[in-house]
Amino acid sequence: MRIITTVLLAVPLFSVAQAPPAASAPAAPPADVDRALREQATAFLQYQKEGNFRKAYELVAEDSKDYYLGTNKEKPQSSDIQDIQYSDNFTKAVVVSASKQTLPLLGRIIEIPTGTNDHWKIEDGKWKWYHDAAKEVVMGVLGPMPATATAPDGSPTKLPDLSPQAIAERAAKLPPPKPSFNRKSLPFTVGQESTEELVFHNNSPGVVKVDADLILDYPGFEVEPKRFMLNPQAEAIFKVTYNPANAPSDKGVFNAWLRLTLQPFEREYRIPLKLSPPPAAPKP
Repeated sequence: MRIITTVLLAVPLFSVAQAPPAASAPAAPPADVDRALREQATAFLQYQKEGNFRKAYELVAEDSKDYYLGTNKEKPQSSDIQDIQYSDNFTKAVVVSASKQTLPLLGRIIEIPTGTNDHWKIEDGKWKWYHDAAKEVVMGVLGPMPATATAPDGSPTKLPDLSPQAIAERAAKLPPPKPSFNRKSLPFTVGQESTEELVFHNNSPGVVKVDADLILDYPGFEVEPKRFMLNPQAEAIFKVTYNPANAPSDKGVFNAWLRLTLQPFEREYRIPLKLSPPPAAPKP
């Protein structure tokens, strides 16, 4: 098991995001509304990734253009939409996306998971990105913190201290991340194609990335997705599929593992994959 804690103690691992509203049981959005938002949000994220901020600017709402021009813009190496939370009769939404950035640390390059919650609204019949200062927070592996210099009522407030020393002091008070799983092992039967699911729950106060692979990459087994970015208290479902047609016939019963690596902590968790022979046919 590899455990690296110097990431939390050495550098401020944060990205600016906007906190989504409290979770509830939302109604399904109209298909055309959802499709239009996903197209706009995907384009916006791609422009950010490419550094094409002029094109991204065209997707910004009128009341947020000055804010967007004045912000420090970073180019994430990747970004994927993971959830959309609608409000105001499907005229506003928070698009939750996962990103990653790389950082040189102690002579090596580490991958930093970050989460972004972008606010969108319909303006002149089209979805536009907008800034909501009252909901802006700093998101990272240490959890959310206020990011604005004024409170929602307009009164001044102190910005969070993002110095390495302050982050180290805060990180030292946090318990090690302990994700939870809904199952202790995944069972399979020789010769019978099947898919088993494992739910990974992020109990960390901040954004994490989970890498999934099969130790020894055993033939006949596949895991999806290969990686997943998770916000605090979010869940990811990993599916392991056994296809006996792709497994060598001379391989008998075995025990292997699904390996989930929590980044940037590099902490491994192993879930046994148990391939067992089919039950014996009853004697006549």
